[in-house]
Amino acid sequence: MLLILRIVFTGLFVGMLAHAAAAAHANEANDLGNAGNFAAAVVLGIAASATWAPVLGEAVAGPMTGTLTDGSVSQDTTRLIRWTRRLELRGWRRTVVFLAFIEGVRHPLLPAAFIIGMNNARPGTWLERVFSLEVYRFNNVANCVRAHDILKLRHDIDPGLHREPEVNLSIRAHLREPRPEPAILPVPDAAPPPPLQRNARIRLFATAFSGAPDAELSGPQAPKPPEETQPPS
Repeated sequence: MLLILRIVFTGLFVGMLAHAAAAAHANEANDLGNAGNFAAAVVLGIAASATWAPVLGEAVAGPMTGTLTDGSVSQDTTRLIRWTRRLELRGWRRTVVFLAFIEGVRHPLLPAAFIIGMNNARPGTWLERVFSLEVYRFNNVANCVRAHDILKLRHDIDPGLHREPEVNLSIRAHLREPRPEPAILPVPDAAPPPPLQRNARIRLFATAFSGAPDAELSGPQAPKPPEETQPPS
């Protein structure tokens, strides 16, 4: 509906502009008619811009807000998907792949069936390739990286660049070869510390140095107690 309104209002706006330009060129003295054509063109231009606003807004802000607003949600609410999940827990892989294929045909815009089929299909089979190609259409980073590995390594298929830059960055980081372990640099033994030199000006006690003057070696002496005098007998 929005597409139809966009086409209609855009066509009317362009047609009104052409009509106003032709009328102004043919009848230069009719100012009131020219003003009416201009007012109608403005109204149609506002209506047309309202229909084009979502497209222009997505084109301008999409690269910055796409990671927050865009997403492919795996809907597990359908009855067939719930049955498939239960059978997957029991290990019935062939039945799971068959039901996932049917669910993918019924709901091709939901990724749940394709993810289940990719995880349970036999390696190297046609069904694994089909499921991986379908999973790569969505924007879940972990599933897209796994689908890229399956297509590249098992089926020799290059799926190309993804429409989401985050997925491409994750794939490049996943395919990057790890750096080798850095070599351990030998560290030479440190030289022994030089012997400590005693400062000759520091004297801790009187017998520290022989031959020192008594005045310098002797510290302050306590006063001698007075001699007791005995009374004469």
